[in-house]
Amino acid sequence: MARNSNGMSSCWYGYLEAGKRSSPVLRDNHLETGNPKTVYMFNLQRGEIIEYSNEIVEKKLRDLKPNEAALIKELDDGYKKARQIFKGRKRRKRNYSDTVNISPYVAAEESDDDVFNYDDSDVWLVSGEA
Repeated sequence: MARNSNGMSSCWYGYLEAGKRSSPVLRDNHLETGNPKTVYMFNLQRGEIIEYSNEIVEKKLRDLKPNEAALIKELDDGYKKARQIFKGRKRRKRNYSDTVNISPYVAAEESDDDVFNYDDSDVWLVSGEA
């Protein structure tokens, strides 16, 4: 696993071997896709951060060779630019301060006297009126 010059990076520097679309790549382990089957990597040829399927891309990745070490600076510079405009899948915490607090409906308390002392004589038909 190639690292940058200070050796303290969370980034992996490698090469994606994909025929005409082969490119040096950088993987920042802090960037998560939210899907365990995919990974974000910066693709130097395209100049952007792309989501790749682990199943497909893992077979095509390799560490940078010693003669490719100069690509690390290019990858770092390009990644910094791409990171500024990268949106990705952001999971935003919901801000509850903007929502209206609606308390559950509480019925007015009624006593048994109110229910049983209600005069409903005008509601009922007397058997000879119909």
